Amino acid sequence: MIWKKTVFICFALLSFTAFAQHLKPTVERKEIRNSLHLAQDIQKPYASDSLYLLTQYKNVYRSPEMGLTNQWGLYFNEENQIAELVIRGSVNRGISWLANYYAAMVPANGTLYLTPDQPVTYQFSADDKASVHAGWAIASVYLLQDIKPKIDSLYQANHKEIIISGHSQGGVIAYLITAQLNQWQKDKVLPSDIRFKTYTLAAPKPGNLYFAYQYEKEMNQWSYSVVNTQDWVPEVPPTTQRFQDFTPVSPFSQENINKGIKKISWPKRWFARAIYNRVNTPTKKSVKRYAKLLGPFLFKQIQKTLPDLQEPKYRQESNYNRCGNPIVLDGMQNEAYQKQFNNPDNTMSHHLPDAYLYLLNGE
Repeated sequence: MIWKKTVFICFALLSFTAFAQHLKPTVERKEIRNSLHLAQDIQKPYASDSLYLLTQYKNVYRSPEMGLTNQWGLYFNEENQIAELVIRGSVNRGISWLANYYAAMVPANGTLYLTPDQPVTYQFSADDKASVHAGWAIASVYLLQDIKPKIDSLYQANHKEIIISGHSQGGVIAYLITAQLNQWQKDKVLPSDIRFKTYTLAAPKPGNLYFAYQYEKEMNQWSYSVVNTQDWVPEVPPTTQRFQDFTPVSPFSQENINKGIKKISWPKRWFARAIYNRVNTPTKKSVKRYAKLLGPFLFKQIQKTLPDLQEPKYRQESNYNRCGNPIVLDGMQNEAYQKQFNNPDNTMSHHLPDAYLYLLNGE
């Protein structure tokens, strides 16, 4: 009889644990809908009762603006005991848009000096070949200084389920915030039993292919990228792929192409080299200009607002890639959607949360 009671208690505990855990490694449209409404709230707050009716969330904290005019908010659903960290997108003031244009690439792992005496080590990827957008990396590092203590407080209050979300610039920063929180769990800086789930909404591309690979490997089914096929923002930043960006074993890698050309007899070798140079030289020049104009040149403008921020070291590449499990919203054949949102004079008509909510609710 004792063993039967023991088994019963074990099953009861397992059932309670399963019941208590609300977040699942699947797409939940209600969660996406809530995240879109919270993205609107972090930009322009609803009345508290309206926000609750829409999402069942309450805003319990709104950070001050920091870094590159960035902000985040903490929301809480008391019924499900789920917290949501919402990263605000771009605003039309300060250096918020400069953060987007500051698109030189930096290593995904390194140290940023927010002041000459304040080094902050960050790690967004386990792969040393991973690179990320400079402006969004800096924004993430600033925000994490404020986010980390709030997560500690949530955990102390036994709240272990946390959604991370953001729209547009907020979405791409959410990738990097998620990546760092995941790494902190590995390093035991954060408890491993916190469950993070991420929704990036209308987000640009955060880094190179090696960043995307590791992010998707680590987050697996716990991170989703929601995109509208007519939204131009997920297409940026502009991307140039060079032969040296291919993995070394690829026949298209610079090293293997050079080896192959050397094996060709002259004058075929001369002809092959000429074709290769015609293709390779423009991409190399493009990346060089990209790194110069969208790196040091823009950093000088940023430093006018953040004079203590030290310039990071750049990588000569611009091979940006999308990442995360895609959730594709497509209104191309939806006449009602086209009539309401397809406005050529408004470049943001397909990008704003209202367009995403319309498509999400219609599917």
